[in-house]
Amino acid sequence: MIIFIIGTRSEAIKFSTIIRECKRRGLRFKILNTGQHGQKAMIDWVKKLDLPKPDINFSESLRKVWARKGILGSIQVFGFWSFRIILQLLRVFIKEKPKIVFYQGDTIMVLLTAIAARLSLCKIILAHREAGMRSHNLLEPIPEEINRVIADRFFTNIHFCPSPTAVKNLKREHVHGEIHYVGDPMVEVVNYVLDKFKKPKNFEKYKNFICISLHRFENINNCKKMENLVKVLENSNSNFIFPLNLNTRMKLKKYGLLKRLEKLQNVHLTKPVLYTEWINIVKDSMCILTDSGGLQEEAAILRIPCILMRNLSEWKELVDVGVSVLTGFNVEKIIHYLNEIKNKGELYRRAKSTKYPIGDGKATKRIVDVLEEKVF
Repeated sequence: MIIFIIGTRSEAIKFSTIIRECKRRGLRFKILNTGQHGQKAMIDWVKKLDLPKPDINFSESLRKVWARKGILGSIQVFGFWSFRIILQLLRVFIKEKPKIVFYQGDTIMVLLTAIAARLSLCKIILAHREAGMRSHNLLEPIPEEINRVIADRFFTNIHFCPSPTAVKNLKREHVHGEIHYVGDPMVEVVNYVLDKFKKPKNFEKYKNFICISLHRFENINNCKKMENLVKVLENSNSNFIFPLNLNTRMKLKKYGLLKRLEKLQNVHLTKPVLYTEWINIVKDSMCILTDSGGLQEEAAILRIPCILMRNLSEWKELVDVGVSVLTGFNVEKIIHYLNEIKNKGELYRRAKSTKYPIGDGKATKRIVDVLEEKVF
């Protein structure tokens, strides 16, 4: 049996094509919902993605508590929650005795799941989707880089790599376990979402806009970085759609920057947008301005230029072909690329003409082929 670990909407999305393919082939599996984004919310979410209802559900989310705490308070909440999750995982693994436990990406659940699996002494095979992704700086992104490095080096048995660079990283680190270069399954995920879901009607009025996505811990907790972003928006004549999650909104308010944003006629602040709707919004945008690792993938698949407000990227291939550019929170650099995109300059033309370099639409099949071989 395979247990899929999901707890965030992103994890459910990225596992969605793999779970559906396992179901189609008749592979025995269970979905474990850690409740990281709320128990009921995740149950509703997987239903929306045409996935089976989670078989195992943990406690409710601590996101709202987290958002109201300072850095020290957040660490305390996180420590208590992590300890509780490991105990819950231990009980499940000892009871279910799965052959494979499959985790995704770089969330904290990757590391906690790996630790719990080994503590269970159940000889579980640990599989990792998006193995080998590295920024090569433990502080950027934090704690994601730490999560994936430790999980890959010390715990993972089957590494599913989305890119050649990921394979090289794992070989350089001399990880144990099998390394499989399968390509990026996000091609299949994005195509599925575009086929099934439509752009929200309340966003149809926006034309020639740029999407903003901002959520990284090390960024929203840095007043100077947030102020630089506001300066960019104040000094740009482009139109922006900026969904604010609870954490980002509270930090902007704390720094006295939210009111400055609310005064800008060219910035449309919205509530958080579901991924299924967000992809359809990004598809019609001129550009994405983000600090997210994952959105680089979707932007490149959709041939939308990406301005990445980070100094490093784990998606090296996308930077190398020039469809994603690194700016950090440098005001001048960001404005330069915004103007280039508005004038349909080099970055814009590269993104529109470049085929996605690390996905061919067959990664899901390759992953499930390996799983099927291990299960039987």
